[in-house]
Amino acid sequence: MTRLRRKALVSLFLFTLFIFGAMMGLRTLKPSDGFSDLAPGMGFIRERERDRRRLDAEDVVVSPGQVHGGSISSDTKVVFTKSDRDYSIFYDVHIFYYLWYGDPATDNKYIHWDHVLVPHWDPKIAASHAQGRHTPPEDIASSFYPELGPYSSRDPKVLESHMAQIEEAAAGVLVLSWYPPDVADDHGEPSEDLVPAVMDAAHRHSIKVTGETTGMFSTS
Repeated sequence: MTRLRRKALVSLFLFTLFIFGAMMGLRTLKPSDGFSDLAPGMGFIRERERDRRRLDAEDVVVSPGQVHGGSISSDTKVVFTKSDRDYSIFYDVHIFYYLWYGDPATDNKYIHWDHVLVPHWDPKIAASHAQGRHTPPEDIASSFYPELGPYSSRDPKVLESHMAQIEEAAAGVLVLSWYPPDVADDHGEPSEDLVPAVMDAAHRHSIKVTGETTGMFSTS
């Protein structure tokens, strides 16, 4: 019995000595020895934190006038400060905008809302489809009905509302599509005279403008 007790004590002493030696050995190790001093997942968290700080460093607080002065690159998120709020605009987000719509109140007739019904590509099927033109204001040439109704692109209130909506959506660049005089077709009318008004309205909302037509232009 005494012999078993002695063996147990010796075993316990050796086990304690092994644990102590192992702990002392681990304390002398460095990350360069092949071990990390980070808990599992901490490395990933620190990398995400570095990325977040890098992205935050790219945000620049400026006034709207500075953007149009060309001090901000086209792919930068910009944070603006107004008297009532802060808001962001992303100049690598573009949105298309079309200038070819008209209504009777402003243009004495509907323009483009009454586009001809597009026929089916297969003549056999097209023969059984409705033909003619759309009949605004209920039936318009659009997959979606605008909240402002079949508006006129020449209406200053409509233009201002559109720019405010684009600013609210944080899209920084307006891709403007319009009819120059030499490319107007049977479904639209020249609208090049509206371009300055669009650019002025976009400027008021810190939005850049670029063009999509035969005559390309851009502005900061």
